Amino acid sequence: MKFTLAIPLFLLMSCTFSNTQSAATETKDSSSQIVNSPSEESVISDDEIQERGILKEIEDSGYPFATLTIEFPERKFSETFTLNFEEVRSVVNPSVLNKWKGKYVSFRYTSQITNALLDIQKNGKSMMGEYAVEVTPEMSKIVGILEGANQETAGDLPSKITIGTLSFEFFVTKAMVEANGTKVVGYYEERTQNQIKAIKLLAQ
Repeated sequence: MKFTLAIPLFLLMSCTFSNTQSAATETKDSSSQIVNSPSEESVISDDEIQERGILKEIEDSGYPFATLTIEFPERKFSETFTLNFEEVRSVVNPSVLNKWKGKYVSFRYTSQITNALLDIQKNGKSMMGEYAVEVTPEMSKIVGILEGANQETAGDLPSKITIGTLSFEFFVTKAMVEANGTKVVGYYEERTQNQIKAIKLLAQ
């Protein structure tokens, strides 16, 4: 069961975490020789939430992205977070992050609801080829003109496309390019996206 970490949870943890944070020094991972930048620790935007937990799993999502599973033992649940190494490269890289697995980390993140596009169909046929997913009743549906799919996505980052009134981050395929500017059906679901903005290893 997925839980969304939000402001109420942060308020419940603020006293405990503040004591932990003040006790933890700006430490250096002896195996990485990479230190935390004071400026990254001090600048916190209004939409960021600060937390601590055990880094349990690290899944490569295609560089520069990784999906982290962080456990919160005191509350007996885990949550997934997206990390962009390009945003935190002065502090951590994939090699260093793997050495933090199983240890407590302190991190800041933002949380927002996004529309995850799962399939695009034209005339009842999926444009995802072998990667087509099974459409289920739980998925939301939108019918409209496909725009923004002018060319196939060449890099590691998805392109921005729109179907009717909704925008999506998606990897554009050849079939989508051919259908650009025409009426299509998109199947999507709302997902909570937790994006890590800063992370460091806590003193053990």
